[in-house]
Amino acid sequence: MSILGMKSSLKNTNFLKLWIGQIVSNIGDEVAFFGIGVLVVFAWHGTALDLSMVMVASSLPMILFGVFAGVFVDRWNKKHTMIAADVIRAFLTLLFIFCTTVLQLAVVVFFISTVSRFFYPSRVAIIPEILGEEHLVEANSLSQMTYMLSVILGPVIATSMIYLLGYFWIFVFDAASYIFSAVMLSLMHYTSRHRESERKNPLHELKDGLAYIMKNRTVKYLILVFSFVMLFVGGLNVIFSIYVRDVVHMGIEGYGAIEVLFGVGTIVGSVLTGIIAGHMLEGRMLLLGIFVMGVIIMSIGFFPVAWAAIILGGFIIGVSVAFINAPSTAVFQRVISEEYRGRVFGAQGAVIQGVTLISIVIMGILVEIFGVLPVIIASGIILTIFAGILILYKPVVILLSGENLPE
Repeated sequence: MSILGMKSSLKNTNFLKLWIGQIVSNIGDEVAFFGIGVLVVFAWHGTALDLSMVMVASSLPMILFGVFAGVFVDRWNKKHTMIAADVIRAFLTLLFIFCTTVLQLAVVVFFISTVSRFFYPSRVAIIPEILGEEHLVEANSLSQMTYMLSVILGPVIATSMIYLLGYFWIFVFDAASYIFSAVMLSLMHYTSRHRESERKNPLHELKDGLAYIMKNRTVKYLILVFSFVMLFVGGLNVIFSIYVRDVVHMGIEGYGAIEVLFGVGTIVGSVLTGIIAGHMLEGRMLLLGIFVMGVIIMSIGFFPVAWAAIILGGFIIGVSVAFINAPSTAVFQRVISEEYRGRVFGAQGAVIQGVTLISIVIMGILVEIFGVLPVIIASGIILTIFAGILILYKPVVILLSGENLPE
């Protein structure tokens, strides 16, 4: 059962060190991310186009390098890859201090995101290696709770720093968090399982990885489901900032409150997924999360008031995200062979970020034509219908759970 599974995961010293390192570095990331958003939207009075520029800069490396990065993640020692990525990102983060325009911010974000393309597939791929497959849902729930703890604390710390110290210390804090993560990773006892003789030409490995995705029905359909969802959610990350400022007329404090409650909601959702693990198919949890997310997005479009933005757009959306991420990641980790994990996670990220980029562009155009609220409402309706239909179709639920379909 799941609470015991969470405790068992934390008793694994390697996972514990990875987890602690990520607590700190995730908080640093959220402090910097929130600070950049506040800087662009409130200090520099940026437009949706300005925010889109930063979002595109973050997404492009995943599209350009994500698949290829996965090849090298499978070839390299994952622990060493993550340590190197943390050290490089610490240096790059300090460059934010010297940025005076949105374009400069976007360039730095692009390079940090490029390095992250090697870090994140390594982290996801290493968890089943150091922990085993028995408690993957619980371990991913813990990782998600870690991230959401940072979402809660990040805006609080960032807001305090902005008012008391200025933006300079936000980026110093983030750089220091990367160094702490690198130190914790260095304390892990982990040896790469791949031998030099097993390695092929990188292009051949990339081709093998893509062929593996097409043959594995669960992986293929999970990526398709995520891509469809991000087509209607990816652009909302940009639009929602404008919604908060111009539609419900909230300032930095309100923006921060939504981020904090989003983190609280995801932690609550992560606990629930941990408790439910083993009692509900992962595919059903995933589709339930998408369904709830669709209903909530639709609701904040129909009720554009501050309390709805904070409670629904913050807390409830957070719960739904937990039901999407933790079980689906566990299924990916369980059904993908160890030798392909880096490539598959890299390819997954590249596809989803590509769809996200398309979503940002399309929704930016639609908002100019129809306005913010109609786009939000339409997105919510489509997601609700999509998830509702799939929940009722049992073979899809079974397939998305990584289980064999009955003959």
